[in-house]
Amino acid sequence: DSAQVHFVFGSDTFPYRDRRRFALSLVTNAFGGGMSSRLFQRIREELGLAYAVYAYQQFLQSAGVAGVYVGTQPATADQAAEAVRDEYARLAREGLPPDEIAAGRQQLKGQLMLSLESPVSRMSRLATVALQGEPYRPLDAILAEIDAIGPEDVAAITGEFFAPERQTVIRLGPDT
Repeated sequence: DSAQVHFVFGSDTFPYRDRRRFALSLVTNAFGGGMSSRLFQRIREELGLAYAVYAYQQFLQSAGVAGVYVGTQPATADQAAEAVRDEYARLAREGLPPDEIAAGRQQLKGQLMLSLESPVSRMSRLATVALQGEPYRPLDAILAEIDAIGPEDVAAITGEFFAPERQTVIRLGPDT
C-alpha cells in the first residue's frame, strides 16, 4: 500500500566499457541530476507535480540502463507522467545547448574528483576497473575524455536514448 504513485521510466543503453558513458552521464545529470536539472525545475518547481523526481543511469558489464523516477500524488499522476514524457521529447528533439554542455562537463569532472577523495571511493574505482576488464587510466585521461564531449556526442545520446517512445514505464500505487 502506498499513498503515492511511483513511476519509473527506463531504457536500455550500453555497457560500462562503452566510451559514450561519460556523455550519457552528462546528459543524465542535466536532465534530472539535481535541483538545477530540467526535470526538477519543470516537474517539481514550475508545475508542483512531484516531491521526488530524478534521472539515473547504471552501467553493467553487458548492458546499461537510463531512466527517471517520479513520486507523485494519485490526483496528479497522469499529469506528472505526461510532463515527464514532454521533457523526454524536448530533450530528444533539441538536445542540450552549448552552455548546458559546458556546465555538465564541469559538474561531471567535479563529481569525479570529489568521489576520489575517500579511500573507499578510490578502492571502488580500482575494483570497477578490474571487474569490468578495462585498463586503468589516470585521472587526467578521464578528465580529458570528459572535456572532449561535444554537441554531436550529446545529440547522438539524446536522440537515441531519450525519445519518449523508447521508454518503458512502470507505475505503482493507488488506482494502478
